[in-house]
Amino acid sequence: MSQFYSTGELANLAGVSIRTVQYYDQRGILIPTALTEGGRRLYTDSDLEQLRMICFLRDLGFSIEQIRKVLAEENAAQVLELLLVDHIATAKEDLAAKEQQVDIAVKILDRLRKQDPQSLDFLMDISLSMKNQKAWKKLQWKMGISIFLAIVSYVGLILLSSYLQKFWLVYVAMGLFLPGFSWLVIYFRKQFIYLCPHCHQKFEPSFNEFALAGHTPRTRKLTCSHCHQKSYCLELAKEDTVSRG
Repeated sequence: MSQFYSTGELANLAGVSIRTVQYYDQRGILIPTALTEGGRRLYTDSDLEQLRMICFLRDLGFSIEQIRKVLAEENAAQVLELLLVDHIATAKEDLAAKEQQVDIAVKILDRLRKQDPQSLDFLMDISLSMKNQKAWKKLQWKMGISIFLAIVSYVGLILLSSYLQKFWLVYVAMGLFLPGFSWLVIYFRKQFIYLCPHCHQKFEPSFNEFALAGHTPRTRKLTCSHCHQKSYCLELAKEDTVSRG
């Protein structure tokens, strides 16, 4: 005969509070095996194991909905494996972001300890870059989607012309694509501004210099319009840049 535990006894065995057991009960992920005539909840060893699994997953940062999915499946072990793989990947990304923050903090601290006269400018550049990062990523995403749609539309017209044997559509496609693509490049170029690492001032390059400049994912090798030094300058989203006074 199975042994039954009250809510308090179950909580004590699992090392959690009674309120925690009641909360999981209310959220529908820990259902008592039986109810007495008076409405008291009774739990078994199987419920105890389930509660321990819930606590384990919560400690790993799993949401209630993720836990519900695990417990609702017959192949719970396989679902749990998939969730753990996803959780590990997310945790690694978070860890990489934290490590980057630590690296930045260490560099700032090192500059301050050396009493570099440019420490304040460097610190402000780092702060500006971090504040601007979200807006910059959003703008990059918009630019990528726009260019992708333009290319898909162009290819679609080419394929349509071939299917319909209307080859004049090729010239229509080229006539629309080239000006449209150029407009996109010009438009998005105007949405960015660049921060010079030498004089710490922001500037806008000419279109020709922008188009021909060597670049990395976040910088372009440009000539600053203020100090006239050529170097890799930090790319910022103009809409979210912060005035440095």
